[in-house]
Amino acid sequence: MKVLLIHPPISMTKPTLPYFNSLPLGLGFIAAVLEKNKIDVKILDGYVLGLDAQQLEKELDAYSPDIVGVSVVTPRAKQGLEIARIVKKKNPKTHVVLGGPHVSALGENVVIEDEVDIGVVGEGEATMLELVDVLGSGGDLSSVNGILYKENGEVKKTKPRELLKDLDQLPHPAYHMLPIDKGKYNPPGAWSRGRKGNYANMTTSRGCPHKCSYCDVHVTFGNNYRVHSPEYVVDELEYLYKKFNVSNFSFRDSIFTLNKKRIMRICELIEERGLSKKISWVCNGRVNYVDEELLKAMKSAGCWQVQYGVESGNQEILNKAARGTTIPQIKAAFAATKKAGLNVHGYFMVGLPGETKETVKDTVKLAKAISPDLIGFSVAIPFPGTEFYKWAVEHDHLKIEDWNSFVYNTAIVETPQMSISDVLKAQKWALRSYYLRPSVIFRRIMQIRSFNDLKTNLVYAKILLFSVKDIYRN
Repeated sequence: MKVLLIHPPISMTKPTLPYFNSLPLGLGFIAAVLEKNKIDVKILDGYVLGLDAQQLEKELDAYSPDIVGVSVVTPRAKQGLEIARIVKKKNPKTHVVLGGPHVSALGENVVIEDEVDIGVVGEGEATMLELVDVLGSGGDLSSVNGILYKENGEVKKTKPRELLKDLDQLPHPAYHMLPIDKGKYNPPGAWSRGRKGNYANMTTSRGCPHKCSYCDVHVTFGNNYRVHSPEYVVDELEYLYKKFNVSNFSFRDSIFTLNKKRIMRICELIEERGLSKKISWVCNGRVNYVDEELLKAMKSAGCWQVQYGVESGNQEILNKAARGTTIPQIKAAFAATKKAGLNVHGYFMVGLPGETKETVKDTVKLAKAISPDLIGFSVAIPFPGTEFYKWAVEHDHLKIEDWNSFVYNTAIVETPQMSISDVLKAQKWALRSYYLRPSVIFRRIMQIRSFNDLKTNLVYAKILLFSVKDIYRN
């Protein structure tokens, strides 16, 4: 059996390249597991390549896959279904399998589509391995846990698949199937330090014990926090550095800093192997999971930026979002991060449940008080499978149901307190209120160390002055 795994593009109608992108690690892990089991597999990263319908048809002709697996996130659900249609039109006998958070959240509504044969719910490595065996042998799909499939026009759901307990059982992602060495992957300018070499994102854990109302991580990975060992993580770092000249890394775990002891050991191993002066990295932190000792160790091991989800400067909004953080914790974490000599990036949202024009002012006030080096104000999006989504649907606040609009620059939720126009105006006002201050402009100029830094600042200046919507490209 030949398996083609596809990461959908921005558009299927014309080649469209993103401003920034990351490696599709979910497909990378699946491909690695299949390859380890002697299965012919290939990854087609349509997102980074700007894949369109014509190019896809050429790939299908050249490879002739028996199974096509498509990873689907909500903003590109339409593109995923369009890929499925093209595959089925080209060869109706090809098995089309869809997975990803959108399928895990809305499985039956996706699998009912004529062009979709199977939906994978949750983690996909073991499920895809079993599917290849069953589909190749003509076996019974009901024996495969963690899927949805059609039988006589009716969608059937099998038993849930247990989450993988020991992540170190997984081989490292199939990086060799992705165009890393061609410099195709690049992070947002705000994450780039300008170090020579290629870029790669990594994940070192799965699941999250917290239940923030707007977050869909649990839809695929659950709330049970599981980790790769420090040795596994640093082996992967070293492999990427030596094999693909990757020197810029981004750890995209929901909360990289959750287990202090593990991160301290990762930092020790990075230094022991002489990588701390050769690579630089950024990570997601959480304000109640950092301290001065940890931050200093991270700095010594090559970390240069920590990114925190602050979300709101109003405690009531944080409580409604089930954040489990407080304003004092936010202030303390930002102060400690700066004291450790690290760049700090703050993420904020506009439009969470309970938001008003006054609470937006609270958020901007907090942002100015903690003074991140970089800041992002996005529009809160109710992704399927989240409590935010349920709330928006139940109260008839979800006004736009086009999946392509589920991106952070588009307001789709309207409440009696804030219209869609109010939310978009608030986002623009918040960004400009923070950045267009003489002290911030001067600080940004003084932090320019390379041409890349200059280019990043010019791009953001253009966005702030002319078009906030261009911060994110869908």
